[in-house]
Amino acid sequence: MVTPDGAESAGFDVAVIEPEHALRTRLAVELAEAAQFAAIEEFVQSLRIGRPVVAVFGPGFATSLGFQQVHRLTGAHPEVGAVFAVGELSTDVLQQALRAGARDAVVIGGEASLHQSVDRVGEMLAGSAMRTQTPASRAGEPGRLIVVYSTKGGVGKTCIAINVAIAMAQRSADPVVLVDGDLQFGDVSVMLGLPPQHTVLDAAAAAQYGDLELVQSLAARHSSGLFVLPAPIEPMPTDAMLPGEMVNICGALQAIASHVIVDLPSLMNEYVLALIEAADQVLLVGSMDIPSIKNLKIGMQTLDLASIAGPKLRLVLNHANTKVKLDVKEIERVLGLSADFAVPEDIAVPISVNAGAPVLLEDPKSPVSRALDRIGESLLGSQASAKKGTRRRGK
Repeated sequence: MVTPDGAESAGFDVAVIEPEHALRTRLAVELAEAAQFAAIEEFVQSLRIGRPVVAVFGPGFATSLGFQQVHRLTGAHPEVGAVFAVGELSTDVLQQALRAGARDAVVIGGEASLHQSVDRVGEMLAGSAMRTQTPASRAGEPGRLIVVYSTKGGVGKTCIAINVAIAMAQRSADPVVLVDGDLQFGDVSVMLGLPPQHTVLDAAAAAQYGDLELVQSLAARHSSGLFVLPAPIEPMPTDAMLPGEMVNICGALQAIASHVIVDLPSLMNEYVLALIEAADQVLLVGSMDIPSIKNLKIGMQTLDLASIAGPKLRLVLNHANTKVKLDVKEIERVLGLSADFAVPEDIAVPISVNAGAPVLLEDPKSPVSRALDRIGESLLGSQASAKKGTRRRGK
């Protein structure tokens, strides 16, 4: 079977299956002259026993009959990894593709590269992807789940979540994943300058049908080494995802990562409470102002009544050096909780946010970056390694 550059040496073949000749040829050329087939029956005859194959199905198979055919193929041939290349990728088409056993679906000529998708699926089939190696290296133990939460918006929660996650990724020998859990107004991808190719909604659809490997493959890799699963592109209702769905997504990611960090919305509902309950640690973010402290106090009382947080809470005070006639000791007394981490106010933060690059990468020697790095190192504990010198500036 003819393969794109490097596919043979990587341990997998590539084929394009599409009834329309011109479109089939276009896709094959994009994949460096992959093998071409007009029908699934022809493709099946070319399969070699034990040889992984990435099968790219064109728009001609994005029909009810086509999805059924692909489903029968993937069920009978586990060595085949299906990828759909379609003209328009709607939620319905994605869900049907996942039901058919597809590993991915991309738009022809879209931002998400077909070649990259094929490489990712092929590497997974060949057993060389990192996500299939990590669980064995950690003796099957799941990674730790950390949620970043605040009862009030505008306190710098997302900025802290992003930079702490990057600090952890740079110090950890195993993958670290950041999940944007704010379904309505998640800003993780914007603040990282990382256009979302797949989101938590795609992961939820994959998890619904038990395809944990697909869930794991949907996270994009940032230049810092951090893996990111962004929020939906369009705002979703707060009940768009059931409480257990995000917990299941995180569970799949914990199988391949040492740590999964979730940036939660500033809400108090079943969705948020389920993630806090599932978490190993909760970074509770507050700011140096009375409304923030009042909301934190109420939120902590609610969590206490539900008995789901307790010793997992770790208080992070942002803008801790601000001269506002409010003392850290006084805040600790009011909350009945010691401030584990103090993050200073720094002009480097808004500059980096407007540049679409994390402050930890843009200005690693700034006081705020040093404070955020210490949080990451503390959360890693004994798993922290001396990878600090590998930092690269964000793009």
